[in-house]
Amino acid sequence: VTFLTLTNYNNNFRLAVESDGETLNDAGARRNAAVSDLLNVEFQTVEMDNPISTFRNSIMAGDTEYDFMLPHATDGVAQLVTSQTLYDWNRLEYADLTKPWWNTSMTTSLGIGGKLFYASGDIVMTWQGMQAILFNKTYLAGIDPEKDLYETCFDGEWTIDYMTQIIKGHSKDLNGDGKMTEVDQYGLLCNKNAGYSYMYSCDQRVTVPDADGWPVLTLNTERMAEIVGKYYNLVHSGETYLDVYSNASYPSSTYRNTIVEGRSFLASLDVGGLYAQLREIEFDFGLLPMPKFDAAQENYRVFCGAGLIGVPINVPDPERTGVIAEALAYYSYKEIRSAFFDIVLENKAVREENAYKVLQMMHENKVFDFGFNFDGTGYNLIKEVVVDKKSTDFASLYAKKEKVILNNFEKIINAVKEMDE
Repeated sequence: VTFLTLTNYNNNFRLAVESDGETLNDAGARRNAAVSDLLNVEFQTVEMDNPISTFRNSIMAGDTEYDFMLPHATDGVAQLVTSQTLYDWNRLEYADLTKPWWNTSMTTSLGIGGKLFYASGDIVMTWQGMQAILFNKTYLAGIDPEKDLYETCFDGEWTIDYMTQIIKGHSKDLNGDGKMTEVDQYGLLCNKNAGYSYMYSCDQRVTVPDADGWPVLTLNTERMAEIVGKYYNLVHSGETYLDVYSNASYPSSTYRNTIVEGRSFLASLDVGGLYAQLREIEFDFGLLPMPKFDAAQENYRVFCGAGLIGVPINVPDPERTGVIAEALAYYSYKEIRSAFFDIVLENKAVREENAYKVLQMMHENKVFDFGFNFDGTGYNLIKEVVVDKKSTDFASLYAKKEKVILNNFEKIINAVKEMDE
């Protein structure tokens, strides 16, 4: 069984690993051993910097060397669909996408006209970009909340407005130079390129499927306008430090230094990619999901963009592929999920029942969005208007971008419709 993916993704996903005493590697090895014993298969991963063209060329040449394709979250995702090189997961009889080891919201969110070209679930749960809020418990004495932050969360009252309220009064000019810079203290540390994570946590998506499963652009809503206003109030409150990081640059970043040195009460962080970094934090901290729009919102929503799995259109034995996918997902659910939670909670500061409950809740409420994975424009508009333009005039920016977004969608939709002609 051969996985084709990006360089370093095998380490991220633990697709083909050996037991070496490291928690997730051992779990991945147990998962693979169970599937190998069950189905008499072995696993290998092919990694390269540009797997998209390799995958397409392989199919055009009639080769069947790859069983599963795991692309970057956005780069090439649409291209593989428009070039008609992916098999419909809904036709894989033995892959039961209603089971808890698959992300059930993905089956509608990423569907295109009743077809599903990418699946996701516990096979790749360690690298799905799961956003969370870390809170430094040493700051709690200064906010005097009516109840514990975990209680607030579990009561459904952890909202973006409440978050904006409790960060007030924590910013300090630590070096006394009269300026607020990267060496000072803040109520909130926020990744300025990830405003979309707040959009999704407020239950707003770029697209939703219509009755026939076709993605419809639903970004320009009254709710979105309100979210922009709330996000503006949060990041321009005078209590927020905006910075950027990637999972690769995090260890040497200002972002990391601000967190580890305890200079931020709250920090939004990609737990899905940086869980191993939490162990270096020495102060007591907790984990919360990204905040809701308001208390009336039914569930917390946790955006996930990475971890898409495709199957080649020329798969020679769909029955075999479906059986393998289901077995991998099931044993990932049994082995990888618990190991992932354990390693996130490995830090003594967060090894508590409430943090485990939050992680479980976040995992069960992950959301995907066609408008994120298949188009690089719409999801980023909240950052453009609030951070870049320091404005709340979302409607004007949207009006300039709408045609481009719709044209991108049209190309994908037309390609899928051609498959049935």
